[in-house]
Amino acid sequence: MLHEVSHNLQNDLGLARDIPRAIALRLLRDGCGRTVAGVWTRWNRETFADLAGLLLGGPAVVASLLDVIGRSPATVLAYSPTGPHPTPYLRAFLSVELLRRMGFPDEAEQYRRMWMRMYPNPRMGTIPKALLTTMQDAIPLIVDAVCFQPYPSLGDKRLAEVIRFAPKEQQMIDEAARRLAAGNDPGIIPERFLIGATRVALDQRLARPGVIAENFYRELARR
Repeated sequence: MLHEVSHNLQNDLGLARDIPRAIALRLLRDGCGRTVAGVWTRWNRETFADLAGLLLGGPAVVASLLDVIGRSPATVLAYSPTGPHPTPYLRAFLSVELLRRMGFPDEAEQYRRMWMRMYPNPRMGTIPKALLTTMQDAIPLIVDAVCFQPYPSLGDKRLAEVIRFAPKEQQMIDEAARRLAAGNDPGIIPERFLIGATRVALDQRLARPGVIAENFYRELARR
């Protein structure tokens, strides 16, 4: 949900042209090469949606993303020369890097290690060698360009400043998860945090899935 909302945000915030330009210039300036810069620029909209969705919802968004893109190695390591989505193997590391920079280094490292255990040999697939050999440099550069550089349309602020999420926001989500599972008022929190609270409640088995879902929709409708 937060990923899809972020597609609209890229347009509404006046970033439809600025984001691909920022990605391309940053990768070219730092020596990743025209081919690599061109591919990542093509992937800009889905990359932005993943990163902005994570800023909106916090660590639970990464877990949900991996649920979606975690498939057979043949699928995860398959490269499409025309597709708008980053190859799943590379896509996961974007969110891991942003999660680290948001102040969740332990969670980021857990996801990184899990992903690499699941797919230990990315060269088994069809991902171009240039993308694999530059990924350790390119991914931090992309995350920095999208989330941590000022944009005129944001009042010369960074996306991570406009959509702020830090450990204190996660504390709000954790508390809301306990209340939601118990059927209590989760308190005055942004509606977007209810999504993460529901995921936390499910992952920690704070109540039966049906109970959590019912409480989530009731609270969402109440607002």
